Amino acid sequence: MTKVSEQEIRLARRIGVLDYLRKFEPGELVRVSRTDYCTRSHDSLIISENGLFHWFSVGVGGNNAIDYLLKVKKMDFVSAVHLLNEYAPLHSSFQPVDFPVRIEEQKELVCPVPDSGNEAIKAYLFRRGVCSKVFRFCNDNGLLYQTTRGGYKNCVFVGMDEKGQPKSAFIRGCNSTWRGDAEGSQKKYGFCIPAEDPVCDTVEIYEAPIDAMSGATLRHLHKKEPWRGVHYLAIGGLNYQPVDWFLDHHAIKTVRLCLDNDQRGRAFSGKLAEKLKSNGCLVEDIPPTYGKDYNDQLVHELQIRFRQAER
Repeated sequence: MTKVSEQEIRLARRIGVLDYLRKFEPGELVRVSRTDYCTRSHDSLIISENGLFHWFSVGVGGNNAIDYLLKVKKMDFVSAVHLLNEYAPLHSSFQPVDFPVRIEEQKELVCPVPDSGNEAIKAYLFRRGVCSKVFRFCNDNGLLYQTTRGGYKNCVFVGMDEKGQPKSAFIRGCNSTWRGDAEGSQKKYGFCIPAEDPVCDTVEIYEAPIDAMSGATLRHLHKKEPWRGVHYLAIGGLNYQPVDWFLDHHAIKTVRLCLDNDQRGRAFSGKLAEKLKSNGCLVEDIPPTYGKDYNDQLVHELQIRFRQAER
């Protein structure tokens, strides 16, 4: 694993969690009182104006952005330091935090209990335009299943290790905006629809699992080549870890960046492209041609086809 210098660690430890969220995840912050916030992903994660946060449902907390990335985003220490150094300019006036960062032992993944059926997630993903062939492959191979939480139906997207064992689980509400990670999820294991040929040397990288499934559906829809002619990797937002892990375990020559067509997605895509090119990869930056992400593009194309069929 790449090392980090003492100077990089000192800079990263100066960044407060609110500074980080306001700058890079502003859509996550929800004010719950004059001095406190929670996040849209975790309503029991309370962040105070004084820089402290506590995730009550999990029982962890901290006082800086490194703590947040380690304990909430499940990043490893070196990746978190690199991320904060890359995004935070040296002249930023972040509040110094001199408390030592404790790296906690990785907990085992606790996957949500599967439902006996999958009708809710099938209806949800079909509404989003995902085709039955892509859905069936993911469902049959344990990459996707349905669970019930608090009476609500949810999609569970599973990230596997090189032996096909679940190592992460991202949960998405079928009829709400609720989303979150299962306890013990390791963020370096992204949701991946593997190519049919195990030695395939091309991967397409998306932010969210639904975008990866949308990309696969678009390839099937266009019928220009077999839809499983490439790997589809969802990295769970803007996260280097799944990319690094995937490239370490596959002989990849070509990387297609299919990240969101917004300011943060474009900025991250540019930085990731530079990093991949320096490692010898051929990089194609292909953001969606319509909307914010590839699911927007898929839905748009399906609507056009539907209107044409009606004429």
